[in-house]
Amino acid sequence: MRLLICAPMRLEAQALRAALGRDAVRRTGRGPRRSARAAAALAGADFDVLVVAGLAGGVAAEVSSGDVIVADELRGRNGTVRCPAAASLAAHLRRAGFPVHCGPIATAHHVVRGARRGELARTGALAVDMESAVLAQAAGGRPLGVVRVVVDTARQPLLRPGTPSRALAALARLHAIGSCLPRWGRAVLPENRFVAPEEVS
Repeated sequence: MRLLICAPMRLEAQALRAALGRDAVRRTGRGPRRSARAAAALAGADFDVLVVAGLAGGVAAEVSSGDVIVADELRGRNGTVRCPAAASLAAHLRRAGFPVHCGPIATAHHVVRGARRGELARTGALAVDMESAVLAQAAGGRPLGVVRVVVDTARQPLLRPGTPSRALAALARLHAIGSCLPRWGRAVLPENRFVAPEEVS
């Protein structure tokens, strides 16, 4: 089972490489433009299971800093992509003891603050990032998992004194999640080998 982890930012990649080794983790760059370039380059790469992993901002009221979000669908500028393997990934991480929510993640083209966070929450989104919906295109016909650890929320905005400590705690949790991903990849591959992420709009 060849697992490929896409981590947009350097600190995310470092946390995951410490758990998985350098070769399994590809740093793809922050934001949608770099993600589009990375997805195009990775589409023909040799892997069996793709995971997009990193940090995110929480938008739903029930989401707290440190919570783990597993995307069952990704909502981006170019439409929505469903993630058929989300339930198995969420269950795997819950069994490992992580506080997991499974639901939609929105991909924005800029950092989301203030009223926009509330607008996304009203659509049912749990969290927001700037890469996942774009990077998902690299999966093709292979199983896809998207897992994000929440740093900031409406109650704990990004530009607050406590953000660095919350970010460090989130990166430590991301590292711990990384150790769980190979086992999930081995479990999900036989049943989903030919199940692609589903574009619904």
